[in-house]
Amino acid sequence: MVTGRVAAFLLRVAVRRWPAELRAGLAREWAAELHELTRTGRRWTMLRFAASLAASRAATAPDRVPVPGRLWPTAGVLLLAPPACVAVIVVAALVMNLAYGWLSFGVLWATAAQLPIWSVVAAGLGVLLALVVTRAARRTVRVGALPTALGVVLPIAATLAVVLGWFTSRAESGVAEMVPGLLLWLALLVPALWGAGALARRGRTRAAWLVGLLGALVAADAAVVLTVVSTIPASVPAVADLPPGSVDRISAPPWLFTCLTDWSFGLPRPTEWERFLITDQVLVEPMFYLACTPYAVAYAIAVARPARAAAPAAEPAPVSA
Repeated sequence: MVTGRVAAFLLRVAVRRWPAELRAGLAREWAAELHELTRTGRRWTMLRFAASLAASRAATAPDRVPVPGRLWPTAGVLLLAPPACVAVIVVAALVMNLAYGWLSFGVLWATAAQLPIWSVVAAGLGVLLALVVTRAARRTVRVGALPTALGVVLPIAATLAVVLGWFTSRAESGVAEMVPGLLLWLALLVPALWGAGALARRGRTRAAWLVGLLGALVAADAAVVLTVVSTIPASVPAVADLPPGSVDRISAPPWLFTCLTDWSFGLPRPTEWERFLITDQVLVEPMFYLACTPYAVAYAIAVARPARAAAPAAEPAPVSA
């Protein structure tokens, strides 16, 4: 019956509002009450009962209610992590330059190794930042999956606004071309973190990581594609030789990985000249995406996972007289 399905849905909503250690017992108790109301034919009473449970606040929900003492740690984590990602990019770039200076004296592939080195170091430092953020997330405010996603993305957007404003004040070129891709990345990152948090709240941690990382990957790739498409002309298929300053759109899907590795993965496209054009136009943004993704997904999952139930205290051993 339709009323039964609606009541069951409202019951599931109500159960999720309570601490993880209480949900199983409450679900059994409320389900038994709904069954009794259904058996006696009181369907409207059943709907009112389920709706009241879904609308009422939990009497005690330490994993959902913001604690005043956790507000400052939450603000600190969310506001400091994006500038830390900028620092990650700078440190990784310094390491890349040092490595290139050392390799250029002995190997011919020193130039080709620049972007891979930058990417590997940025990814490694990004993972370390994610570990720190995950540890700090235990002391932050626990809210819903969507507010958490917005709480992660908005400080990133504010940091990008400051950085782009600084670039503009220095009359750096190409700042306007960066904006559409960055906005698209931020817009697509929100649903990725939202989905990861929603799955983690249900205890599906592996699925949460899969959705979060894949969603962030799609967001970064789409942002790179948008920047390249909007700033570099398309090649003319009828022309045998690639026109100067153009890129064939057929190689668009792996452009993010091209920016991170300066490699075509054995495919005919993008060509060496196309890779030069792509990485010249989109150089820093992919590194920022790479540095931010680990901590953003890790935080969204860490604060959404149900709080562990406290272990019962051991009874004192009897003392013999």
